[in-house]
Amino acid sequence: MKLKKFVAYIDTLLPHEVSLLNEKKQFRDEDRLNIFETVYHNIHSGGFTRDYDISINKRKYSHLMQWMQTNLQEHDTDHLYKRLNELDTRIKADLIDTEEESELLKLIGEYKPHHYHFIRFYEVVKSYLTFLLIRVRMNDYHTINNFIHVYQDEYNRSKDLHSRLIQATSDIVKDYHENTLTEQSSRWIPWLKKNIEDRNLDGFNRYQALVLLTYLALMDQRYIQQTLQYYGTIEEDIVSGLYYSRKLLINYYGNKQLLLMKLHKHDLALHYGELSIKHDGPDYVMYLTNYSFNLLRLGRAEKALKLMQQALPYVRNMSNRYNRTLFISSLIRCYNHNGEYQKACSYAENQLDIYEKDILEHNWKRFFRNYMESLIYTGNYATVKRLIKKYDLLESERINLSQYAGYPYFKWFSKLIAYKEGNLSEKKFKEQIDREIESLKSTYRITPSDAILKILETAIHELV
Repeated sequence: MKLKKFVAYIDTLLPHEVSLLNEKKQFRDEDRLNIFETVYHNIHSGGFTRDYDISINKRKYSHLMQWMQTNLQEHDTDHLYKRLNELDTRIKADLIDTEEESELLKLIGEYKPHHYHFIRFYEVVKSYLTFLLIRVRMNDYHTINNFIHVYQDEYNRSKDLHSRLIQATSDIVKDYHENTLTEQSSRWIPWLKKNIEDRNLDGFNRYQALVLLTYLALMDQRYIQQTLQYYGTIEEDIVSGLYYSRKLLINYYGNKQLLLMKLHKHDLALHYGELSIKHDGPDYVMYLTNYSFNLLRLGRAEKALKLMQQALPYVRNMSNRYNRTLFISSLIRCYNHNGEYQKACSYAENQLDIYEKDILEHNWKRFFRNYMESLIYTGNYATVKRLIKKYDLLESERINLSQYAGYPYFKWFSKLIAYKEGNLSEKKFKEQIDREIESLKSTYRITPSDAILKILETAIHELV
């Protein structure tokens, strides 16, 4: 295949990376411009691609690919962060050489205010100032000292704000983990909005504020539209190169998918979900899990299951226990949606045996709900009864629901077993559940899971 290496590289690019390159292009050569315009069209066309002009000299394709790689690296905030850490280590170990000093001085001379990693940049410059003073080297002292004094107030402000963000994160993530918004978290909303709207703030703090507002919006849909508008603003900074890094861009796609899913715009969300899993990373499994859930909502259960199964080797080696247990619960769900209930039961039993402690600490509600769905569809009520008793799920659920509004699904499963064992009539079984549904609907305006209601209805009409 002609241009194989070039095409393979283009396939790795994300739409906003190509948009960033489009902003930076200044081609005088018509062939290079022609090639890049084809690249831009193919990335943004939604599948309606053009063929590359093979009559153009292959060296021009190679040069263009090198130009794209170089430009993306130059604007990559994560690449700069890594380099700053290396320079800081060299400074503190008294190993920095003349070439590296020139590199740092160039970065200082070209510095633009409110850089994404401003805090780290300032700290490295401060280390370098100390390095110069100890050696009584006054040549560059005034340049460095001036930088330190000009940006000192901004640095102090950024550090203070970062400390407050840590407290906000603690409050918000706790609520997000329990899927209920409390006053402890909602009190941060005005402050977070203020930070996102402040273009005089460093990029890292500003984007972190947006991530936290995203968590809040996922718990309360009233904030979703404005949060999406903020993502539009941040998108401009990504395309300009101010906030660009592939890791941040993947996170941007993953978060937009979740927000759009909350608005039930599943087709549009799917586009961002596909982009969020285009590259491996520390949060790949989390993005994949969300993407597969969206596929299930769109009735594409077979594709969801295939993608999740392909990720199994990756999951076995991951250290993030929360994401691993979330993946396990989601794979069981995928098996269920494909009608492969026996496989779901076998997988769930195996994972519970291996990761029992992690499951009980993280995502126990999701895991046991999906596992029990598999068990009920296979008619294995004895195991459902045993699990409820062994892990004291009724008490755990009672405690959880005393803090956060929701439906007592494990209590319903327990009633279903009582019905199956002849200790509860069908009429009373339905009446008790209907009563709880009406009460929670009127009090908290929440609706029960359609999947759970379907399980119960199916189980009732089975031959006992």
